[in-house]
Amino acid sequence: MTQKNYQALIENSIYIGGVNEVDDVIEAEKIDVVYDLRAEVAASSSEISKHQPIVEDGEFQDESIRTGVKRIVQDYQDGKKIFFHCNSGNGRAGTMAIAVLLELRMANTIEEAEAKVKMIRPDVNVKPQLKEALKGIYGV
Repeated sequence: MTQKNYQALIENSIYIGGVNEVDDVIEAEKIDVVYDLRAEVAASSSEISKHQPIVEDGEFQDESIRTGVKRIVQDYQDGKKIFFHCNSGNGRAGTMAIAVLLELRMANTIEEAEAKVKMIRPDVNVKPQLKEALKGIYGV
């Protein structure tokens, strides 16, 4: 068995990783929907992918996070298995993981959510502008 390079943010429901893990996680975890958070690509990474870019350094950064987290949470509440990724699974995917935990009230602050995400995926490194966007959205 090969080592998994993706992790469960919420056991048996929501997974996080990089683009290279898409095929593995779909097969192993029976994923229903994949969210591709990369802004620099036009096409999705698989047949079940939704392109949901998180823009960096842009005026629509907050809105891109808000829209993405609402869609992911809705799919989660609908009982779907979800995988979301960026290139490496550390920057934008880490940002979205923090937003998901806050949105689902599994964390009370950005710092608490980030600590939980880093326990799951230690290489997560959220850029300062994305952290500021989270503060603007959640105010915590």
